[in-house]
Amino acid sequence: MTTYAIPDDVSFTGAWWLPTGVTRKIPGTLAWSKNKAALELHDSFIPLRSGPLLQSSQPQPVIHGTTTDSKLVSVLDASWSRGNVSFGQAGMQRPESFLSHMVAIGAHVDKETLYTEVRVRIPGLQTLLGIGWIEETLVQKTEHSPACMIYRANGVQEERIGIPPISATLGWGIDRHFSGDRLTKLSITSAAHLRIAPDQPRNLDWFFEQLFKVTTLLAFIAGAPMIADQVTVKVAASNADAHLLVGWNNPVYCPHRNAHEFFLLRGTMAVNLDAMFQTWFRTYDTVAAPSQLALSVLSSEKPWIHVEFLLLMQALEGFHRAVADGTYMSPDDYESVRHALATAIPASVGANHRDALKSRIKYGNELSLRKRLHDLAGRLDAPLRERIFGGTGTVPPKWVATRNYYTHWDEASRNDALDTQGMYNATVRLRHFLRVLYLDFVGVPQEAIAKALDGTNAESQHLLQINHPAASFGYVNVSSTDMAESKAEKSN
Repeated sequence: MTTYAIPDDVSFTGAWWLPTGVTRKIPGTLAWSKNKAALELHDSFIPLRSGPLLQSSQPQPVIHGTTTDSKLVSVLDASWSRGNVSFGQAGMQRPESFLSHMVAIGAHVDKETLYTEVRVRIPGLQTLLGIGWIEETLVQKTEHSPACMIYRANGVQEERIGIPPISATLGWGIDRHFSGDRLTKLSITSAAHLRIAPDQPRNLDWFFEQLFKVTTLLAFIAGAPMIADQVTVKVAASNADAHLLVGWNNPVYCPHRNAHEFFLLRGTMAVNLDAMFQTWFRTYDTVAAPSQLALSVLSSEKPWIHVEFLLLMQALEGFHRAVADGTYMSPDDYESVRHALATAIPASVGANHRDALKSRIKYGNELSLRKRLHDLAGRLDAPLRERIFGGTGTVPPKWVATRNYYTHWDEASRNDALDTQGMYNATVRLRHFLRVLYLDFVGVPQEAIAKALDGTNAESQHLLQINHPAASFGYVNVSSTDMAESKAEKSN
């Protein structure tokens, strides 16, 4: 069975039609490239009529097709791109084009189609989980036989995790593909997969929602995006397998190829994978919105340093709002304070000014950003705080001053704001702070996180270099006593 990967270009030539209305089959070519599909038709779905020209310029929920090599294809959520009228010896035709970010190959489906499972391939997942290694054994030369190399690809039973909050099962396994003639060459391709199988059939939106939850947590663990580059679904009605080409919002795939490049590996997390994912799914709704912002900024292609700094601060504030009490006193107790302050506004204050003051009083019970950051830091033990913040292991005051200056243009904070180099160093620390909070949230022991911060992955090495600027180039190895060196770091 032919498989299709999202990053690869592919095209399909055949006949295309709308499943409702006038069933008019039009020849054309569908080309998938750069995260989107373009369907170029030779004519219009709506036939020519006398009078004003009609065009099917409205979006189409689904367009079905059959290719010249007998494949079933469906283009979902197709938007009309362009159309024109051409005149020639063959008469008059109106070719038109559609764009889409989702194509199904292997079955005719629509947005209401239900599926029994989704299976995805995620680059880097095999190494992250530590499964499916191919063993290599050198057999030494003897008097009676030459030296040889033996390769062994052991079978791996799919590991399954029950997720009660969504009434589904997650499966982790290995797919292998063998090719070659066995005489002159042999190739083994090995890749890990994730299977999501609900107790009852679901639509694509449900599957993608659960997939996003899984890949978000995997990204926090890996220290890199963990987006699927291949998607297969099983149609409930026919039990047929279909491949999906999906235009992800941010199609950046895991670049790590070696174990030392990952922030954490399954073997170093010191927590049961079942318990971690069950906790994540049980509590995900609490942190759904801030986790999306956190994932976005951690996976971004390095925006301007000022933008990254502000986004990281916003993501930290969002996490605190999601998991902690963010008020100085109970709302009921504050109501009397709010009323007294609002009543005390002098009558001479103008209407617009009065509304602005009342708005500030309304939110006057919410914790300041400084207090929120210190509360978040308090969730971490001293070894983690010393690594992340440097110095005495406390949140640097300049972080809040910098945020206030670039958010409110508060001149009183300008002299206390970080310079460019200080802001760059702060973003390195903030990225670790944010990731560590989410890992601690799902139950990864802080001792395991501290070891990861001293690890060989690039981001941890970057933090170590900032904490120990006098260290030589290459991997920096730091013992617990060496952390005293970071206490001499300046506040910015």
